Amino acid sequence: MRISRRLRTPQAGFTLIEVIVSLVVGAIMGVILLSYMGTQLIHSGDPINIARAEGAAEMWMERIISDYVQEMNTPVSYSTALATIFARDYTIGPYNMPASVTLTRTCVTYDGAGDEVTVTCGGTSTNLKVTVQAGGYGLTSILTAERVTSGDPITYY
Repeated sequence: MRISRRLRTPQAGFTLIEVIVSLVVGAIMGVILLSYMGTQLIHSGDPINIARAEGAAEMWMERIISDYVQEMNTPVSYSTALATIFARDYTIGPYNMPASVTLTRTCVTYDGAGDEVTVTCGGTSTNLKVTVQAGGYGLTSILTAERVTSGDPITYY
């Protein structure tokens, strides 16, 4: 009588327990990854919005400074240049400043300690503080109606 022995070859594949454990570990890793990457995806457009707001604020400040330079370089109006810039409405006419841009104008002077003091515009005020804000980004410039010397060149455009 002959006894045959079969050699058992190991089974290929994964057991059900191994598959379930790998699915659970993969799901946990996916949740962790999604929680970190989800906030990055939500805020991925922020740099573009910041750059857009910076550009808008800079554009409007450049327009205001351009108007100021034009007023200062016109002999008949340089003494009233600050009052003109203070009174100009940048929301209408050729300007049409959007509502998303905020323009603040304040007349200021400085005390003996160098601290800024807000004063009533007109009269003795020789400094106009202009602030342009767009999307949390702001620019401030101090415009003055004083010239360094009486011989400052006046440029006509």
